[in-house]
Amino acid sequence: MSEDTVGNQVKGGFRRAGIWLLGFAWLGLVFAGMAIAFTPSPHSPALGWGLLSIAALALILAMDGWVKVFPGLLAYGVLGSILMFVNGHAVNHPEVVVPRLEAVILIIFFAAAAGLSFTFTNHKLTVPDRIALFTFIVCFFWQAVAPASC
Repeated sequence: MSEDTVGNQVKGGFRRAGIWLLGFAWLGLVFAGMAIAFTPSPHSPALGWGLLSIAALALILAMDGWVKVFPGLLAYGVLGSILMFVNGHAVNHPEVVVPRLEAVILIIFFAAAAGLSFTFTNHKLTVPDRIALFTFIVCFFWQAVAPASC
């Protein structure tokens, strides 16, 4: 192996690690914003909304990059839904019973979403694509703080 190839591999590895760290930092920003904005906190809800606004801006600005891994992230949803179907309860909350029919619906939803999201990787994102992706992400995280309708 030449020195240039090894150097390029090291740079690529650091770049990939940096991207993962930024992704986790973004996720932390979203969770902190949701916790401050939607739960009793010593901080003002405005701070939570500010953090969520920063996360939304970062999401929009980096959309061209993360949309390439979006189908893989949705595939984790398929896996989680299959585990819910097999076990009969939420993956991280064994006390929450999930009916088999709901698990099947989630499997179908995440499989369809993962399949459809491959279309985003094949072309440059248009404004409607960006709106659809942003809306999907907002709805995905909103379910974590929205009160149960049941």
